[in-house]
Amino acid sequence: MLNCYKLYASYVDSVSRPVPIPRPDPGSVKIGQFDVFYLYTYSQVRELVHRWKFGGDSALGFRLGQTLGSFYRSSLQGKSVSYVPAFGEIYPWMGNHLFPFIAGVSDASGCRILQAYTKVRRTAPQKLLSRSARRRNLEGAFLGLRSIEVLLDHVATTGVTAQTLYKVSPFKTMFVLTKVDLELVY
Repeated sequence: MLNCYKLYASYVDSVSRPVPIPRPDPGSVKIGQFDVFYLYTYSQVRELVHRWKFGGDSALGFRLGQTLGSFYRSSLQGKSVSYVPAFGEIYPWMGNHLFPFIAGVSDASGCRILQAYTKVRRTAPQKLLSRSARRRNLEGAFLGLRSIEVLLDHVATTGVTAQTLYKVSPFKTMFVLTKVDLELVY
């Protein structure tokens, strides 16, 4: 079977220029029944994340994924890992909003990326919603497809999305690139 992650890694290596990525400043938080490990607070990598996600710099998304994968390699290697899906995505290479990041994590850590969840309906953007509004917004939005050990995402804000996914198919640990470093008032 074709390894789409290695193909993407080769492509990125052939077209990208080095981007200065800050030295990791890792931490962890407990959310419900699982731990979330992160490399940066959001203020440390905000501009890089925006350049990747909203500026279309897929190579940078790949490099950020490699940074996380390299740093947490001993915790990720050989593990079954899944991601937070968006509505209408086809696993994992067709339209996946996290593909460059996922590919970088897999390339650097040797983890197995699996589709453990599918998003079965559209939801409102979470950005401006309170924690309770986020919970209501995500009720019934995901279906669990299989068991995994690790959930992967690029950012953790309130933890509501991860808690919602945990309810439909539990995981042991979550790894994210960045944790939003502000307290939301509700």
